[in-house]
Amino acid sequence: MSNFFRQILFLCVFLSLFPTFQSQSKTADLGLIAAGQRTNEVNPPRIRYTINDNWKFSANDGKDFAKRETADSAWESVNLPHTWNAQDAFDDEPGYRRGASWYRRSLKLAPNLKNKRIFLQFEGANQVSDVYLNEHFVGRHIGGYTAFSFEVTDFVKYDETNLIAVRVDNSFDKEIPPLTADFNMYGGIYRDVWLIATDSVHLSVTDLASPGVQITTPQVSEASATVNIKGTIVNSGENWREVEVINTLVDAEGQDALSVSSKLQVKPKTEANFAQISNPLSNPKLWSPHSPYLYQVKTVIRENGKTLDETTNSLGFRWFNFDREKGFFLNGKPLKLRGVNRHQDYAGLGNAVPDSVHIRDMELIKDGGFNFVRLAHYPQDPSVLQAADQLGLLLWEEIPIVNYITISPVFNQNSVLMLKEMIRQHRNHPSVIMWGYMNEIFLRVPKEADDVRRATVELARELDQTARLEDSTRPTTIAFHASDTYNTTGLADIPQIIGWNVYSGWYSGELDGFGQFIDDQHRRFPKRPLIISEYGANGDQRLHSDAPRRFDSTTEYQRMFHENYLAQINARPFIAGSALWNEFDFGSETRGETIPNLNQKGMFTFDRQPKDVHYFYKANLSAEPVLHIAVRDWQYRGGTDLTPQKIEVYSNLPEIELFANGASLGKKIPDSLHQATWEVSWRDGANSLTAQGFKDNLKITDAAEVDFKLITAKSEEIAVNVGSNAQFIDQSKTVWLADQPYVKGSWGFIGNASKAIYSGTADKNVLGTTDDPLFQTMQAGLTAYRFDVPRGTYEVELRFAETEFENAGQRVFDVAINGQTLLEKLDLAKETGVQRAFTRRFRVTAEDGIIIEFKAYQGKPILSAVKIRRL
Repeated sequence: MSNFFRQILFLCVFLSLFPTFQSQSKTADLGLIAAGQRTNEVNPPRIRYTINDNWKFSANDGKDFAKRETADSAWESVNLPHTWNAQDAFDDEPGYRRGASWYRRSLKLAPNLKNKRIFLQFEGANQVSDVYLNEHFVGRHIGGYTAFSFEVTDFVKYDETNLIAVRVDNSFDKEIPPLTADFNMYGGIYRDVWLIATDSVHLSVTDLASPGVQITTPQVSEASATVNIKGTIVNSGENWREVEVINTLVDAEGQDALSVSSKLQVKPKTEANFAQISNPLSNPKLWSPHSPYLYQVKTVIRENGKTLDETTNSLGFRWFNFDREKGFFLNGKPLKLRGVNRHQDYAGLGNAVPDSVHIRDMELIKDGGFNFVRLAHYPQDPSVLQAADQLGLLLWEEIPIVNYITISPVFNQNSVLMLKEMIRQHRNHPSVIMWGYMNEIFLRVPKEADDVRRATVELARELDQTARLEDSTRPTTIAFHASDTYNTTGLADIPQIIGWNVYSGWYSGELDGFGQFIDDQHRRFPKRPLIISEYGANGDQRLHSDAPRRFDSTTEYQRMFHENYLAQINARPFIAGSALWNEFDFGSETRGETIPNLNQKGMFTFDRQPKDVHYFYKANLSAEPVLHIAVRDWQYRGGTDLTPQKIEVYSNLPEIELFANGASLGKKIPDSLHQATWEVSWRDGANSLTAQGFKDNLKITDAAEVDFKLITAKSEEIAVNVGSNAQFIDQSKTVWLADQPYVKGSWGFIGNASKAIYSGTADKNVLGTTDDPLFQTMQAGLTAYRFDVPRGTYEVELRFAETEFENAGQRVFDVAINGQTLLEKLDLAKETGVQRAFTRRFRVTAEDGIIIEFKAYQGKPILSAVKIRRL
């Protein structure tokens, strides 16, 4: 994508989101700031601004790319954030580019920065970054999801332009987690880059890119609270310095609430630590999802009345605990954690999203009534943490150790460092309540690999100890998949909170298997606090069924799945909370399924359009009036008759009345899951639905339309999703009906055909089409497909895909229409190869209907989809 079109896309995304609040501006003119024209001081003690614009990018790797003499005029012009995988991770070619690329940028520094210490800070670059300034190697950072800072004071120039060069490599590396995962490992400098200028005496910038200040609240109650502030001061100068450290607590109204200060002597060329604890603050305003009140802690370093450095960190007064029987408590009151998982990428942008998108995501989560977010499966952008603080969303944050580990000291060292970076960078956020360090870590470990399991347990002990040493105020956690291996190996005895990822009724088992599994865990291990860290099912807005079933990816099954799970979670008070998978569809290049390269379990699509299931949760969790007729996903539908269909309405109103085409279908009281169901008889064509109810004498309404096509043998067009229980609606709004056996006077398959294929291995990307569901299910072994249509001329379209055999000669068959062989000895593996769409259209004359016959030579004949159209 060219930089021009990328900028247009960014603008469109930004304008479409309109976030209700914005983080502090990250862009500024260097000359004006450096000259002090936007501050109250002539030369402010700390200057911090982004350098996201005017970078050059090369997808190649070169040993001389950090040198000035290397020409970059032909390189692509880009702005940050940037990834080189926004497109290739979603095409039909297997894999996406993982390797090394380079970024370069020229930088002119204002003369009055000469006495400053200069730092470069990267919020995130995936996954190994080598940074150069003016051809000098500055440093390397390993890991794609945490920030890093390098001091570059000794390498900067003020009388000429500086050259920043960064080599970023997202290649697979067995020593760096994640090794594999169900998400894309996009390469690039995909978060903001900052230039920071400080006095020679300053709060540490390079302490794992932390803010240099650690804030805790050792005592909090409704009556009083104390604040403990620790930090590191760096003296880069040649002389001893005696400084005063002043920390002031400022309330949301801008008033000073308390202040504490101390003096400190700092040796030259070294650093010194300070620790301060405040007097009690009376009647503090507490932070909670209901009232996310934030104070600010302003840290100032002064010498002889002059400010040398200054930073500000948010503070929320709250306390919490997990109870193994009663769940989660916040500020002494029970609070069920109602949450979602969230990945950071966005349609068309990959992971290189602006802060406005991150913030809007958190707003959408909050608007849905949720109070909890699991940041899966890696530390996320600072704007996400800031938004959580401001909105009142509790967070589980984790490092990306997923599926399995490498047995090596280097892998362990990298894992420990990632954990330290995450905690130090984000521990001041009141929204964070748990530190996680593994996810489904035995999922890809072979049964015989006992050495890997033992090494994993040892690494978990080290990580758990590290987390508790770095931050004793928050519990540790791991997310397990539903396997008893975590118990038998002892891994489940290490973290303080146990998270279970349970997909019973999707990847395996039945829906009620969820409750059975969790009850068994609670019975066997009653001392463990439990949280449901993942549960979910696919929802493709193009697939629909009145009889949904596991793996069909219909939004109806997705809704049924979540309705069932929420009821089971509600019935178990010992479950501290839950985080559904996932709030937003996200990129996963290895997935086939009905939308290839995408995990489609989201409540929203990849471009943040809500699915009907989103409103199910909003009706159950939001305090705002909610009334939603759940037909938006299935606005276009068809059927062979006008048999009534069930329609659900999600609402937290006390009573609802539904109207169809102006006629009342009666009033109903929503059930305990805030849903009510009516049977609606459609008329052929447009149908209007209106729902209404009252809350506090205020009338609430919702309106929707359904376009229903009555399709009979006499219809101008008949399209069938052969082998599937689901209707498929394509881009032209054509409704491909679910399959059926032949009925005289209608249509359907003839013969001893197999059931539709719904298995995780069968749902692979079908190349050469975006209508993958029409090719992923099929009838295999049918002898004929018949349509009892009137006399006339028709176009018959047949669709096939070989999803089973890779070698020619394993499936060979003839296809004849009305007695004329039109496809002779069709061998799809030979004709197109495996997993590739094959479509043929024929013009035929019907005297006594249309009969499509199949003759097998080898294997079973197949048919994936058929459409007939009268000419």
